[in-house]
Amino acid sequence: MYFLLFSTLVVILGGMVTFQALFAPLVFIKLPSDVARPFIRKFFPFYYLYFGALSAIATVAAAVDTRWEQVFILVPVTLGFVISRQILMPLANEATDSQQNSKFQLYHRLTVLINTVQLVALALCMYWLIPSPLAYGG
Repeated sequence: MYFLLFSTLVVILGGMVTFQALFAPLVFIKLPSDVARPFIRKFFPFYYLYFGALSAIATVAAAVDTRWEQVFILVPVTLGFVISRQILMPLANEATDSQQNSKFQLYHRLTVLINTVQLVALALCMYWLIPSPLAYGG
């Protein structure tokens, strides 16, 4: 279970960082706004579903391996993906459609905050999984 947990966390962290640092900025830099916005809107449900599913898998792997520190962190991380996908994203889309920019900004900031907290939490889970060099006499 350790390998499943560790590798799932690597994929989630790597994917989230790649999306934030490379993919999203390039979409808005390289594509016209009238193409980029609908594309991102179609992309995000898959983003949240994919990382939410992987987080759920990591949570189960941590529970089976009795790594309760990770379970207590991964449950809220998984819920963050669900809340962002099922509640905040539809609210942000509705605010955009009805041209309520201040509401859109609020929902967008909340999703960014959740995403940032998730990244920190996932990095902490990874840190706890990395064996200490002292454990190997180093």
